[in-house]
Amino acid sequence: MLTPTILSPRLALMVSGAGLSDTLLNSILEPRGYAPIVVVPTIGDLVLRMRQHAPALIITPITGAGNDLAFDEVAFELRRHPACAAIGTAPVKDADLVLAALRAGVAEFLVTPASDDEVRASVSRLLQLTTNPTSQGQIFTLYSAKGGLGTSTIAASLAWELANRNGKQGVALADLTTTGGGMRVMLNINPLYDLGNIATQTDRIDRDFIRSVMVPDAEGVSILAAAEEVDAADTLNLATASRLFDVMRREYAFTVVDTDHHFAEPTIAALDAADRIILVTQLDVSALRSTQRSLGVLGRLGYASDKIVVLINRRSDRDRILLEDAEQVLRRSVGVTLPNDYLACADAITTGTFVQRHAPNSPLVSAFAAMADVLTGVQGNRAIPAVPRSEGSKLLRLLGLR
Repeated sequence: MLTPTILSPRLALMVSGAGLSDTLLNSILEPRGYAPIVVVPTIGDLVLRMRQHAPALIITPITGAGNDLAFDEVAFELRRHPACAAIGTAPVKDADLVLAALRAGVAEFLVTPASDDEVRASVSRLLQLTTNPTSQGQIFTLYSAKGGLGTSTIAASLAWELANRNGKQGVALADLTTTGGGMRVMLNINPLYDLGNIATQTDRIDRDFIRSVMVPDAEGVSILAAAEEVDAADTLNLATASRLFDVMRREYAFTVVDTDHHFAEPTIAALDAADRIILVTQLDVSALRSTQRSLGVLGRLGYASDKIVVLINRRSDRDRILLEDAEQVLRRSVGVTLPNDYLACADAITTGTFVQRHAPNSPLVSAFAAMADVLTGVQGNRAIPAVPRSEGSKLLRLLGLR
């Protein structure tokens, strides 16, 4: 069972060559909710830490800004983590250097050695621009490298279940898909605004604007529809999508994100923002092969293993591949399994509603409830229905294990 996400002290990272005192910085930062600053030896180590975690503050020398591959990687990570504040240091104040640093996302610049008062003033200015994480919601991002696995139905059903439990707090369902009808067809909505409007009005991404483009559902799910035109969301880059999820995390107790089947910039932003990445697959060779590759990519992108939950969809007693076989293939445990009730899902889509509303007696209803238990760490009264064990499969050797 996964443990619930607990708000921990904010992480601050500093490169040892930055020329600032970690003792002084700790005296400034710890009263503001930061853990003791972590000092790393090189900019390369800073980049690695940024890929593995979501720091709230970094401090780095910028001597090579604009002409340094390592610093270019810092700039890329800052775009991935727009909520991360950055201080740059250098022994001289060169105009071109400062400009390159600002373009990379460094908001404060200090000439070293700096006085204690200069450091305090710089950090205070920077922290005034950041939002205290007082009421942070959770984000669950669903991804599958292969279409047709029911990812969108799972996303909608998870959102419904979370709203059924937390309707007063609110649940958001964000559709980032660019193919098919998406949630507007599945849930029979006709929004005035959609993701395309956000992509073209990036300067307006705030609480009021996000609320205005969401389509509220009577049972507590607020839906952000995918763009009507396939190319309308092309301008939704990594920084814009990251800002979107930052606002949604503050506005909703839970946000469920349905993504495309490839690693486009909005998908990367949704994966970055996620408290849990739900990797959807099923017990067939093609799907498991795709999931193997996806796990490899997610690992190379630096996502922690315990952030990823493997979900087996449409499990039945007719499966020729055992669950245990799939776990061997993927080299990790399966976190969630959902039984196969294709007819209930298809009928729900045809009528334009949630599975739980259309087929309350489907075994999927209790399965989605148990899935929410796993993701939130809150135990419910319902369990995933047992699926009879299938016979051994000769297909296992096709997956490279025999």
